[in-house]
Parts: sequence; C-alpha cells; structure tokens
Amino acid sequence: MTYRDSSPADPPSGEPMQATADESVLERIVREMRDELPAIRAATPENELQWAANDRDPPRDFLAALMQPDVGIIAEVKRGSPSKGVFARSVQGPGTARLFRDAGAIAISILTSKYFYADNTVLSSAADALLDDHRRWDKPIPPLLRKEFHFDRYQVLEARALGADAYLLIVKTMDDATLRDLVAYGQDELGMTAFVEVTDEHEVEAALEAGANAIGINNRDLHTFREDLGTTERVRRYVPDGVAVVAASGVRSVRGMERMKQAKVNAVLIGEALAVADDIPAKFAELQTGQSQ
Repeated sequence: MTYRDSSPADPPSGEPMQATADESVLERIVREMRDELPAIRAATPENELQWAANDRDPPRDFLAALMQPDVGIIAEVKRGSPSKGVFARSVQGPGTARLFRDAGAIAISILTSKYFYADNTVLSSAADALLDDHRRWDKPIPPLLRKEFHFDRYQVLEARALGADAYLLIVKTMDDATLRDLVAYGQDELGMTAFVEVTDEHEVEAALEAGANAIGINNRDLHTFREDLGTTERVRRYVPDGVAVVAASGVRSVRGMERMKQAKVNAVLIGEALAVADDIPAKFAELQTGQSQ
C-alpha cells in the first residue's frame, strides 16, 4: 500500500500571501492547518497511515548524511513560497529529485504544503521514483526530508507513510512539551530524524532540551520573510559539537556558500537558487565547487 495524499487542494492563485493586522503569514498558515487537520484525519484514519508506513523500507539515516567531512548540500524541491508565490512551475517531484541525486545532494528536502504550491504526492512520487531507480540500477537514495508545518503526531506518521526519512519541526510554532513529544515520537517510535528549525539562541536551547540532534538555522525571518545569513553566523556558536547544523535559506551564490562554510555548518539547505536556475545541475555544481561551469 502506498499512501499519497489527503491534503486540501492547492490555493487557486500563485500570488504571495499577505499578513494581516492580527497575525503574521506564519501564524495564519499554522492556524489554518490546525483547522484542517480533523478532516484530513477523518479521510485517512491513523491505522491506514501505519499500514502504509510499515510498507516503506526502513528510514535512511538523515543524521549520518549530514555528518560528513565536507559541507554538503541539501537540495530542495520547491515551486514557490508564501512570500513570493509561484516562481518555478517546472519543478516537480521525481524529475527534480533525480537531478539532485545525480548532482550529489547529501539529502533532498521536499515541500508538501499547499502554501508552497505543493501536496503530498510530490514527496510520495519522488520517494517511489528514487526507490525504483535503486532497485533497477542500484542508484543511491539520498535521505528525504519532509518540509511541512508539523505540529501533531499524525503528521509525523504521515511523513513516514509518504516515504520521508526526516521531518521538519519549527520551534516557533509549538510549545516545549509538543516539541519534546514530536521529537521523541518520530525518532524513537518511527526511526526518523527530527530536523528542528531555529532562529535564535533561545530556540536552540529549546531544541536541545527536546532531544534534537539535527538543527536547522533559518536565515529567513518567518514573520517578515527577510533573509540574513548573519543569523547562522550568530546562532551557530550556541549549538554544541556532536549536533548537526544546517544553514537554511538565503544561500544563492558561491559567496553565500563560503560564508556558511566559514560558520562551520555541516550542510546548507538550498531551494530557490536551484529552483529558478536555467540549468539546475550546473548551478548545483557551481555552489558545491565554488566554480562556474
């Protein structure tokens, strides 16, 4: 059994989302997703998710992929964002994931949220395609990260059923008790890796106390969507040795990559710069090697 999709339809417009006087874009997204979750849960009961998760191969080691000697690239399958709307309509699951795999991505991040103009089939179809290539031609399968606004155990189980090996948790969107529970549930019961996103030293402390061993420092302010690579440079020192650190968002050039390497991160997560590139493999190689192709 392959579980694919129970999420609501994509927004009809490819336009950016707007904040209101009462709430930020992030707060609106999380509120709307919480409102939608009961219907999603009713459409696909948890026992069906568990059957689908059990049918998947064991999770690949996302943490081990991060802990390599060199700074790796996590390439993201991304068609758009709440702040910019759709900017890469040609990006799709299987084909783009294969390009990233062949280019040497240490892991692949796949957005499944309608707010990023995606859905669950983007992940499940990519996972199935990469597995098929592995069985046919012994091609490697990079670990897959589900990029979604997870705030409930149901969603974490859903990530595993879709073929993800790791799942995003955003400290800013949940209380400490929920964060601890979701880290433990995914890691201890499902064998996945919790990828915990932070933006400052206080959120690093919360992530560490929750048991996170893979931390993403987001260079994009999730309320204003402004980007600042200095966020990683400031926050990195609060993460102890032995915990993997990923610089996320804002890296578009060789200079940006060099800054993140100097900050001593384990990997850099890159989405938009690859999505809008005329030649994705060439852009990947440029960022990876520091040389234009």
